[in-house]
Amino acid sequence: MKKYIALLVLLVMALAACGGNGAIDDGESTDAGMLALETSLTLDAAIFDDLDSAAATAVQTVEDQEVGSLARAWGLPTVAVRMLRAWGVRLPRPGDADGSCSISVDAHGYGDADEDGVFDQVDADFDCSGGLEDGRTFAISGGFHFTDAEGAYAGFSMNLDDFSVAMTRSTGENSIERSRVLNGSVDISGSPAEGYALQKDLTIGYTISADGEVVHEAQWSGQKTKTYTPDDPETPAAGGVVSISGGATLTRDGQTTEFAVSSSTDEEGETPLHWSRECWRNSRDAGRLGHIMGGYDAGWILHQNLTNGNYTKITFNACGSVTVEKNL
Repeated sequence: MKKYIALLVLLVMALAACGGNGAIDDGESTDAGMLALETSLTLDAAIFDDLDSAAATAVQTVEDQEVGSLARAWGLPTVAVRMLRAWGVRLPRPGDADGSCSISVDAHGYGDADEDGVFDQVDADFDCSGGLEDGRTFAISGGFHFTDAEGAYAGFSMNLDDFSVAMTRSTGENSIERSRVLNGSVDISGSPAEGYALQKDLTIGYTISADGEVVHEAQWSGQKTKTYTPDDPETPAAGGVVSISGGATLTRDGQTTEFAVSSSTDEEGETPLHWSRECWRNSRDAGRLGHIMGGYDAGWILHQNLTNGNYTKITFNACGSVTVEKNL
C-alpha cells in the first residue's frame, strides 16, 4: 500500500521504526533521528554553497562578503562559517565576543601554496557560546582539521573531532537543548569543468534535552558519495546536478536500521536531482521545511530499508514543493 504524507511527518515515520518522543513542545521537532539527518543535508548545502566563494576572482554576493569577512577575522575557512550558519549559528566577530567565544586557530604559518586565498591547513578548536536574535543561545565545542585542495575551486577535506553545536531555547520555566556532535571526515574534490565528488564518512549524534534530562537521542552514520556537476562552470556554486549513492545507519531508542540511499539521474530517463543555491538561501532561514529541502528543487532521493525492503521516495517538484511516496 502506498500513501502520500506530509514531509514533516515523512521523516519521522520513514527513516526508522518509531521511537518515543518526550513530552516537550516548543514548536520544533522532538525527533532526534530526523534532526540528525537534517544536519547531514544542511552540511552538504553549506559545502556546495562554498564552492566558488574561496577564489578572489569570484563575483560575491553581500552574504559571501559577510561570510568572507567573518572567516578572515577568526582565521577560519569560509566553509566553516557557512556550516555554522546552516545550523542557525551566527558567530560574533572577535571584537564583539565579550570573552564568551574563544576559537583557537592554527593556520600553520598561513601557507597558501596555490595562491587561491585559502590557507593550506587550518586547525580550529572551539569554546564559543553566545546569544541569537531569536532568543536562543548556542554553544560550540570540539574542533576540526581543514586541508585545502591544490588549485582554485578544487575543494577541500575536513576531519571533525567531537565537533558539537548545541542550541538552547528557554520557554517559560523550561530549557530545551538540541545538540549535534559530528565525528569523521568530509572530502570534496574536482573542478568546475569536470564536476566534484563529495565523500562523507561521518557519524552524527543528536540529543534533545529538557531541563538537563535527555528526552531523545539518535545517531546517524553514513558512508556516502555524492557527485555535483555545476550548471555553469563559471559559477560552480550557483547550482548543479547531484547524484547520491551509499549507505547509512540510524540508531535511536535502542533500535538500529540500515538504509541504502540513491537518487534520480538523467541516465535513468528521470529528472536528475538538482541543487540550487538560490533555493537553499531562500529556504534556509524560513523554518524546518527549508532545512529538510536542503536546497533541492528537482529530482528525487530514495531511502530503502535494507531490513524489510520498505522505502521512502522524496520527489522535489520545485523549491519548497515535494511529493512523498512511501510503501508500508
